Amino acid sequence: MSRTRKLTLSAMVAALCVALMYLSVLVPRVSLAITALAGIFPAAVVIVCGSGWAAGTFVTAAALGLLLLPEKTAPLWFAFFFGHYPIWKALIERLQTRLGKVWIGWILKLLGACLCVGLLYYLFRGSFLAGIPAAVRSTAGPIVVGLILAAAFVAYDIAFSILIGYFRARILPRIR
Repeated sequence: MSRTRKLTLSAMVAALCVALMYLSVLVPRVSLAITALAGIFPAAVVIVCGSGWAAGTFVTAAALGLLLLPEKTAPLWFAFFFGHYPIWKALIERLQTRLGKVWIGWILKLLGACLCVGLLYYLFRGSFLAGIPAAVRSTAGPIVVGLILAAAFVAYDIAFSILIGYFRARILPRIR
């Protein structure tokens, strides 16, 4: 694929991600789900163009989302987790395949997810704590929330892998 086509695909995916993040401004109840959907599209750039082009797509979409959108929740989630997740998912799964140990991949992905969400939480904890009831903020609350987030992440990763398989089998042959 030529550099021009790679640049065009990367720019179109970045624009699609920003448009989806804007949709989360219009429908705030499902903003996290829409941001997760926006985070799936950079995987196409990883598959077709490589991780370098996907990194450029991620940076562009995150910067435009943070600059242009009036509400910053979706761009922050995109910047701290969903936008770069396809890149490190691909790298971890390549390592996992080389080593032949599936459990290493899951440990690395869970650690990466905990690091990203933890960093987002500690940088913007005032925003997080404002919407969380006092009962959840108790001593056992963060553990329960962490376990729920880990289960949601595992489900997201499995669904993401299924979508990548579909993309490789059905869509990729048509665009090449």
